Order: sequence, then structure tokens, then C-alpha cells
Amino acid sequence: MFQLFKLTLRERKWVLLSLGCMIFVALFNYVFVDMVQPIINEMFGLAPAASTVKAPDGSPATAMTDNAGRDVPQKAPPKGVVKVRTMDLVLRLFRISRQDIRKVLPFVVVFVIFGRGLFTFLSSFFMKAVGNKIVKTMRDDLYEHILYQSPGFFDQVTTGDIMSRLTNDVDKIQQAVSSAMSDMIEESFILIALLVQLFVTDWILALSVFVITPLAVIPLAAFNKQLKRKGKQSQVRMAHIYNLIFETITGNKIVKAFTMEQFELRKFLKASWSYFKINLRLAWISSLSSPFMEFIGGVVGAFILAVGAKRIANGNISPGDFGAFVIAIFLMFTPIKRLSRANSVIQQATGCYDRVQEILNRVPQIQDDPQAQPLAAVKGHVVFDRVSFSYNESRPVLFDVSFEVLPNEMAAIVGLSGAGKTTIVNLLSRFYEPTGGRISIDGVSIRDVTLASLRSQIGLVTQDIILFNDTVRNNIAYGLDDTPMDSIIEAAQASECHRFIMELPDGYETPIGEKGTLLSSGQRQRLAIARALLKNPPILILDEATSALDSESERLIQAALARILKDRTTFVIAHRLSTIRNADKILVIDKGRIVESGSHEKLMKKKGIYKKLHDLQFPEEEEMER
Repeated sequence: MFQLFKLTLRERKWVLLSLGCMIFVALFNYVFVDMVQPIINEMFGLAPAASTVKAPDGSPATAMTDNAGRDVPQKAPPKGVVKVRTMDLVLRLFRISRQDIRKVLPFVVVFVIFGRGLFTFLSSFFMKAVGNKIVKTMRDDLYEHILYQSPGFFDQVTTGDIMSRLTNDVDKIQQAVSSAMSDMIEESFILIALLVQLFVTDWILALSVFVITPLAVIPLAAFNKQLKRKGKQSQVRMAHIYNLIFETITGNKIVKAFTMEQFELRKFLKASWSYFKINLRLAWISSLSSPFMEFIGGVVGAFILAVGAKRIANGNISPGDFGAFVIAIFLMFTPIKRLSRANSVIQQATGCYDRVQEILNRVPQIQDDPQAQPLAAVKGHVVFDRVSFSYNESRPVLFDVSFEVLPNEMAAIVGLSGAGKTTIVNLLSRFYEPTGGRISIDGVSIRDVTLASLRSQIGLVTQDIILFNDTVRNNIAYGLDDTPMDSIIEAAQASECHRFIMELPDGYETPIGEKGTLLSSGQRQRLAIARALLKNPPILILDEATSALDSESERLIQAALARILKDRTTFVIAHRLSTIRNADKILVIDKGRIVESGSHEKLMKKKGIYKKLHDLQFPEEEEMER
């Protein structure tokens, strides 16, 4: 709860305005209760004229006179104790006589109700502004923090969990700050004002109330603990639902191809039922807290009636005083109920806040060294020196990998699936840190340069084509808003995209749908190559970049790449060995080690793993050799 209060105080100006309005709301509530005493005394026909009489026990007392002129004894308050009533001050300020009180009271009631409503509106608006501003800042910070996390973070956290924290958790915090926190503060002020009214009216009766009130503290603390714990569990269940939805939507073709609709539905219904059960427990706890507080209030009310009736009979207080006291007590029920509900929301939001902080407090695994310098324009001389890597202690991937690629050379990396080919280029881009060894570009360790300057000089086309729900033009010129159209067209022509783009309804301004679903696989892959070429990097990585191309498109792309790759260092990962025959250097990876390296002709003569892979793909050439 205190974390949310600290969060709220970030917007001090709006909070102070809201607090000021809440104080006025509390004051108007105080005045409203204070009006009850003269109204009830008027109803009982008691005029305020005071005279000294003897109380029934013989002690000195003041007296209120009724309409018939009879003295109604009231015990005098102790010396030094003076009842200060707001209504008395108002009447004196506007010089209103007691005889005119019946005429004035209706106008005072209207004014008090209007003032209370006005300041309630203002305080609510200001706190909602605080909630919206805080949540916007939190969501922005959370999104930025997620963007700058290392790829290892996304390997460990599901998409659904991230989406849940960005949306559902943050929305819960907004509800808490905008509404529940406002109710918590405003109703607390109202309670304080009503408590002051109780002590002003009859401090002895007020103290007697507090004898049994602490009975509510222990159960309330138990409610708080359960609400926070169950609220956090609820958000975890919702994250699981988000993840199921994401997987089902993105994998909808696989679901339909395997006719797994019922299977996925059962998974979702199971997760939905689990979420329902935890929320039912939350509803049980939050629903129980409010009637419990009402019950405590009822016990207090019964106690007051018993004690108050005796004090009226003894002449300690007037019927008007007792009426004002009872009204104040019953008016306290509403703030107590709202505080109980607000507490439920805040406790659940505290669990959500903890989940958001888990992300915000997570330090990216890959960061710039404090002494890192920007990497100057490179020629593309890449050296791996005894590089090792493992995702964790039980999962080693690379062992003492060493090789050198000269500027403008094309290096192909081949091997069986899971050998570590993609891991090598991921280390070059510093998506992960090696557990051993050194990687350098033009003699400079990549650990000693900033991430932005390193990655700006590396172009990447992955085997998983990532396109955005935008136009063709914006996908090719991703992040390059000021790129001339001629340069975009040139990159498209080089990657054999221009022809099919011009056949689209709006050419380069045609939206391509989520992940480029309105294009074919080959078109998407060529568009990704065009995006990398437009960046014009000195180092280019093609990770299965031609895997989705048909034979004709592959022939055209290879011809285009032959022209483009002359002036840059290129790493090509390929299973189709026909695409890398002309590579200057071929690195063969097996079980995390480089077991062979050389040109195509050299490796064929060795008759090792590379030749076996080649013969599997081109059995007709093997037959001809025999």
C-alpha cells in the first residue's frame, strides 16, 4: 500500500489540489452533522436561552427553555470545556437570531450539500488525472524497459505474461490510484471530521465508542494479507490466459491443420476455470470485509444507544447533542464501507505493482560497459578467439570456437540443426554474452563498444521473418523515416521485390497485414532482405535468408546478392548448400565445435561432414563421382 502512496505523490501538484478539495468535503460533512443539533432541539421545542438551575442531583446546571418557557436542566460542562459549534459561528457571522433559525436552516442545508458535491467532483477529477498520468508514465517506462531487455529475457518470459503486466496489471494500478486511493484519502478525512464532531458533542460518549472499535483491526489485517496474496495469484492466472490466446491466434493454421480446436478449447476452459476460482475467493474475501465492518458499526451503534439514553436521562447532553452524535456515527458507516472496498482494490493493486516492479527492477543481461565507446565505421574484419557459450550450466552450446573472416569476405556456416550456427551470429550481434573467449571487429572487442553503434553496422535477415502491420514502404525503410523513395526502390530491385510490389493495389503504400500475412512466404523473405540492404551495413548476416524462396526467386536473389555482397563482410547460415558454393570460407559446425573450414572445393576433397551433407542434398552428383 505504501508503494502506491509513494507512486501517487509523484504528481504532487494534482495531489495537493485533490487533498485541498477533500478537506473541504470533510468540512462540509462536519457542518452538515453540526446542523442536526439545533434542528432536533427545535423539534423538541427547546430554545437556546440558557439559565442557571439545579440539576436533579442538586449540582449546578445550565438550562434550555422549551417553547412553554419551562427550564430543561442540562449539567454544566466541566470548567475549561466549551462546546464550539459551527452553526453558532455561522449565526454570529451573519447576525442571525435564534428566532430566525427555522428560515435560515433550509438555505444552509442547500449550500452545504452543493458545496460538498462540488468539492467531491473536483477531488475525484484531480485524483483521476493523477491516476491516468501515473499509469501512462508507468506503462511507458515498462514498455521501454522491456524493449531494452536482452533476448535472454524473452527466452524466459512468455509473451502472455508480458502482455498481462503491460495491460491488466497496469489497469489494476490505475483503478487503485484513480478511484480507490481517492476514496481512501477522502473518506479518511471525512472520518476524522466526524470523529472531531463526536468529541466536540460528547467526549465521554466518544471515548466509550473506542472501547469496542479495536475489535475490527485484527480481522481487517487478515483480510488485507489474503487480498494481496490472492490478487497476485489472480494476475498470474490471467497472464496464463493471455499466453494461451496469443499462442492460439498466432498458431491458428497449425491448430486447424491438426483439428485441435477442441484440444485448445479444453486448455483455455481449464485456465479460465482456474482464473474464475481464484477470483471467486477474492470476491468472498472482499465481500466479507464490508458486512463485517457494518456489523462492528452495528455493535457500536447499539452500545451508543444504551450509553446515550442514560446520559440524556441524567441531563449530561441534550436530545439535539445525542441526535447529532448518532447521525455522525451512522454517517461514518459510508466512509467505513468505502474504505473497506478501497482497501480491497488497493491490496489487489499492490500485488500487481509488485509484478510490474519485477520487470522494472530486472537489469538487462547485456549492457554497455561504463567505458564503452562508439564503434567507428568498420571494414568488417571479424575474429572469434576461443569463444564458448552456454545458455545455462546444463546446456553448453559452443566450445572454443575460433575463426577469422577478412573484410568483404563471405563466410558460410553449415551444420546439422542444433549445432550452434545461429548462436555464433547471435554472439556477434551481442544478443548474448560469450561465457569465454573474445570477439573482435577490426581489432576492437565488441564488449568495449556501445551496443547501438555495434548493431547499427550489422544487417540481419533471420530465418523467422518479422514484418510489421504497416505499408511495404515503411517495412523496407524500418526506422529510417527520411529515406528517399529512390533508395527504397533500389533496395527492392536488388532483392527482386520491386516487380511484385508494383502489382499490389497501392504499390509501396500497400498495407501487408500482421506479420506480412497478405504476402507469400517468398515475398516476405525478399522484403526482409530489402530491409537489410537499405541499411547498407558493412557486416551482413543472412540466417536461412533464402529458405522460403522458390527456385526461380532463389536464382534471382543469388544473382542480386552476388553484386551486393562484394563490398561487405557477409555471414550466411544455410541448409541448402547450393546457396553457399561461392563462399570464400565455409565453417562446418558439429556439436558446438568447428570441425572443418575452407572453400567448397577444399571441403569436398576432405570427404568429411561437409561432403556427407552435400551428398545427401545432391545424390546425383555422388552417383556421377562413382
